Amino acid sequence: MKPNPVLRCLPLLADILGRAYGVSVEIGGKDAFTNGRTIRLPSLPAQADATFLGLVRGYIDHESAHIRHTDFAAITQAAPTPLEKHIWNIFEDWRVERELSRHFPGCRRNFHWLIRHLFLSPAETLPSPSDAVLSWLLLRVRSWEIADLDPRCQALAEVIEKSWPGLVDEMEVVLTAMRGHCPDSMTCLEYARQMVALLKNRQGLETLLSASAFPGDLGDILRQEVSAKAEQVGRLSVATIGDKPLSPLSPEERAAIARVTAGLRARFLGLLQASRRVRSRPSRRGRLNSRNLHGIAVDDPVVFLSQERKPALNTALHVLLDASASMRERITLACQCCAALAQALQQGGISVGLTAFPGSEPNTVVPILDHGKRHPENLLVQARGQTPLGEALWWVLQRLVPLRHDRKIVLIVTDGAPDNLINTREAIRTANLLGIEMFGLGIDAPAILGLLPGRSVTIQALEQLPAALFTLLGQAILHHGRAA
Repeated sequence: MKPNPVLRCLPLLADILGRAYGVSVEIGGKDAFTNGRTIRLPSLPAQADATFLGLVRGYIDHESAHIRHTDFAAITQAAPTPLEKHIWNIFEDWRVERELSRHFPGCRRNFHWLIRHLFLSPAETLPSPSDAVLSWLLLRVRSWEIADLDPRCQALAEVIEKSWPGLVDEMEVVLTAMRGHCPDSMTCLEYARQMVALLKNRQGLETLLSASAFPGDLGDILRQEVSAKAEQVGRLSVATIGDKPLSPLSPEERAAIARVTAGLRARFLGLLQASRRVRSRPSRRGRLNSRNLHGIAVDDPVVFLSQERKPALNTALHVLLDASASMRERITLACQCCAALAQALQQGGISVGLTAFPGSEPNTVVPILDHGKRHPENLLVQARGQTPLGEALWWVLQRLVPLRHDRKIVLIVTDGAPDNLINTREAIRTANLLGIEMFGLGIDAPAILGLLPGRSVTIQALEQLPAALFTLLGQAILHHGRAA
């Protein structure tokens, strides 16, 4: 079976996982982190190996589990000591991953791979007795799912027993209780406090009990590995939603665009209607088909033609409008034409989205019209900023992939070259693998011809813009993506 390209494309896979878990995933920058609401991944490699793919999936799964199931506010209010919080983290990681796996069984396989990858390689030397206590707790909890960790747990237990006989058995009692009943974050903290109370009863652990910093937990280890690998080869980033002032078209602007595009709109709607006209098919009844009269001689009753309607165009089209600073003199007409196109396409039964880029901040987009929504009043966007075309394309692909349409099309309207050429080319390559058709219109800018050869045109004068837009969309919708 041919592998699904979405599963090998980190920007799209990250978005799909985030949507499934009900969390927001952003991509860009040098570091991986989460703020309790959004998971941030660094810029990602265009071609990820299986190990890095597993790390990213594991990181998203792990942090999503915390966002969905950890009560951070309650833990903050409880004010645990550093050691209590560290042990709580060990317990809570296990608990929330188990909860997420109950809702999404595929996560369990991801977590199992992750634990084996991070903890199964044998340590070169055994830690000190006090460090062995925390290492044993971490690996013992994880060994409940991965039995291959048992030998390492046993080796650590022997180190602990030499200094504090019976301590491992006492800790096992607390762990057994937690494994049997641990419904929420605060219960995890209670077990962590029970564990610290056991340690306080032992001599020689003062340094551990008074420490303020500890080895990284699972989340810390994942963040470090993802950030380190992405920093070496990372180059793919995805735009986030930003803002820019949007204003309605004035009555004069609406009248002007109506005059310019009235004939073209009527022509386009006529083509859409023509694509749905009735067609004839062989039948046992209906109008006699003169070409099949020979069938009478061989007792073939299918010598008639009946009429049937073609199915509606189950198509989603997204217009990506360059609103960078260089578009300042062109933006009004561009917005007018995009507005007219959106209206015509929606009237023809096509799902339309319209997004401008950038927003007020770098590497952001401004959604103007979402698929499935009514045409908005505010369509005029300000033109300023650079040209993060690649970042904006990834953002649009993330919105198109989940749509249940037979055909998906992106139309880029731009007057410049992208800021990140590698990012842009990789987004286009991925779109082609997914069967998403890409078209481009360059406004006095030939760069788009190199990005989309045979699927783009350029214009030099503003008065050419409306006709060029309608021509490109006519190619896309009526000719199934083949350039005219």
